[in-house]
Amino acid sequence: MRIAIIGAGNVGTTLGRAWAKAGHEIVYGVRDRSPTPHEGARVDSVRGAASAGEVVALVVPWAAAGDALAEAGDLARKPLIDVTNPIGPGFALTLGHTTSGAERVAALAPSARVVKAFNCTGLETMANPAFGARRALMPVAGDDADAIATVARLASDIGFEPVALKALARARELEPLAKLWIDLATRLGHGRNIAFGIARREGADRAPPARTAARRRVAIVGSGNIGGALARAWLRAGHDVRIVTRDASAKDVAELAALGATTAPIAGGAKDRDVIAFAIPAGAVVDVARAMGGLAGKIVIDCTNAIAKGFTLKFGHTKSSAEEIAKALPGAKIVR
Repeated sequence: MRIAIIGAGNVGTTLGRAWAKAGHEIVYGVRDRSPTPHEGARVDSVRGAASAGEVVALVVPWAAAGDALAEAGDLARKPLIDVTNPIGPGFALTLGHTTSGAERVAALAPSARVVKAFNCTGLETMANPAFGARRALMPVAGDDADAIATVARLASDIGFEPVALKALARARELEPLAKLWIDLATRLGHGRNIAFGIARREGADRAPPARTAARRRVAIVGSGNIGGALARAWLRAGHDVRIVTRDASAKDVAELAALGATTAPIAGGAKDRDVIAFAIPAGAVVDVARAMGGLAGKIVIDCTNAIAKGFTLKFGHTKSSAEEIAKALPGAKIVR
């Protein structure tokens, strides 16, 4: 396949080398006719490359995306891979959960079938997505099924494990994922040789987790799927687990009590506990926490997600539900 890559920087040429090695024909679209970056490629103008390519990859800084797409011209329904991330000063995302950079690219290139991919990992993984016997994950999001399939094959060709996500709006999740990768790699000390992946369990039987050095006294608010799973895991690990509930006779609470958990009503439920985990709907956390009382100085784990109608996030990139909880519970040590 002939792939046009708009931009010949580190990211573009890393992808280009990998695709060339996989047998694809690469043409770079650049403003100045620089030397060919590697064997198996050629260089053309932005418009010339976009016209020649069967697939076009946009691999320029976010601030240059609009000009690059204007130079590319009519893309005639070709798949356009958006590899950019809308990151501004201070490595902050400039677009939130109500839209995304990819959707902005689609508006700038209405004749293309835009697919978001290759934005949430680093050069090292693009060059070699193998991590032992496993492959790095590559989410591929778009509105056109054929374009998604084409880009997924291109991801697989260079060693990634592609996962197709129907709807370009899923880029609203993938661009924050890129921000997380950047922070993990550059700010939190994990280095650049990391990638996201999917862990698949082979068989249901697993040895109990290793117990931590200190036995913790944990209160879990909520005994449903999440609260119940956490309670079982922490009981297996040897911790003292209390279920804070309005109905200690409920079936799911009784099942946890049979495994060794204790129960307590909401009022005073945090007494004598080191850690309190909230596993109830996000909208109820603040009221329940205030009714419990006694949370100042304690570790409070927020297991919730503020999901609104249509499975959309209620909060954007400028704040989170955990930060809202922290404001409502001064003195508590909130951990997401």
